[in-house]
Amino acid sequence: MRIDGQQPVQRKYDVNKMYQQPSVKPPSFAKDELYISNEAKALNDHAQLNIREKKLLDIKKRIDAGEYQINANEIAKKISQFYSI
Repeated sequence: MRIDGQQPVQRKYDVNKMYQQPSVKPPSFAKDELYISNEAKALNDHAQLNIREKKLLDIKKRIDAGEYQINANEIAKKISQFYSI
């Protein structure tokens, strides 16, 4: 028995290989970036300090006036929630 060349079925698969396109990755786009200046960071820190100072002064006034009450049960609950897993 003599076999010459490729069989018709094999040529069919070869044609499919020619039409397959190589996988092309979509172009990567630049990522968004945000730049916050040092001055803006300082202003933000200053604003947060002012809020903390106001809260602290309020608590000091309430302590001096004898109006500041601490709920030990609430503090214990929050501590246990913080350290519980």
